[in-house]
Amino acid sequence: MESKMIYAPVMITACNRYRHLERCIASLKKNGCAKETELYISVDYPWDDQYVEDWKKVCAFLKKPIDGFKQVTIYYQEKNLGFYKNKTFLYEKVYERHDRVIFTEDDNEFSTNFLEYIDKGLMLYEKDPNVFAICGYGYDYDFNTHGNNVIALTNCCVWGCGFWREKERIMSEQLHLHVWEKKARNPILMFGIYRNRKRLFSRMLGVLLSEYQPETIESRDISRAVVMALNGWYSVNPVLSKVRNWGWDGTGMNISGSREKQEEYEKQKIDVEPHFEYFDTGLQRDKDNDRQLDEHGEWNSERARWYADPLTYLLYWILGKRLFKKYVRKSL
Repeated sequence: MESKMIYAPVMITACNRYRHLERCIASLKKNGCAKETELYISVDYPWDDQYVEDWKKVCAFLKKPIDGFKQVTIYYQEKNLGFYKNKTFLYEKVYERHDRVIFTEDDNEFSTNFLEYIDKGLMLYEKDPNVFAICGYGYDYDFNTHGNNVIALTNCCVWGCGFWREKERIMSEQLHLHVWEKKARNPILMFGIYRNRKRLFSRMLGVLLSEYQPETIESRDISRAVVMALNGWYSVNPVLSKVRNWGWDGTGMNISGSREKQEEYEKQKIDVEPHFEYFDTGLQRDKDNDRQLDEHGEWNSERARWYADPLTYLLYWILGKRLFKKYVRKSL
């Protein structure tokens, strides 16, 4: 007997990008599951006066009835929270009533089977302790799919991503400096991450050795991926993308504008089928697929290049943080 379908709510963070938001909502509405899906939107207040006019257009658009969904709930912030606080606000509101959620920013366009893919994945992998998220974006990096239509990656691209409340709680407990410092005392674990995901190794070492070290680590995509690597977790990703990202136009906070990148992503092929079924072949881990992610990006561009050097880690491991900062960091 098949389990009754559980429809996760969708939450969207927005501010002043009304054309992106219109496209995002219109694409979600084309999903067959939309009429069973609740939609939550939080509109942040602009951080600068130059964005007020476009923010007003977003508010005007949302004041009109949005049909096609089970229920629509909209929050309007009276002062600027910033992306992460606005996102946290919305997560807390959604998790008051639901044990799972589909998160997206306003600059994503979705396939007609996106919601079905995420909802079925959240049900299929809910009890798997190693699966942290169901991600909707599919990379075109020549991965070995092993005959499946989804792959496992030590990554968490939130361009349309499904999460469970309980697993997010566990993730939050891991995003603390003292946890990372304890994990870093295990050289076998650390060199395993260096071998398989150099970008994650670089990011983790950069956080551990930075001058400014808040106890709570910001919940960015790459920070979550570090925790996934430390614990052997992974995300489920489609072979054929369910998401097209329009955020390379320079309007967002997290991605710099790039006409070349914008054109590339605008042309990206996404799934057009109305339904999605997971193949019954089992999800295989393939570390070479993880390495492919690092081969297609400047994995150490966000931190000084010496953070990517395993010898730097070795000195940190031998000396400890205090002595490393006293004798080694100052000379670099």
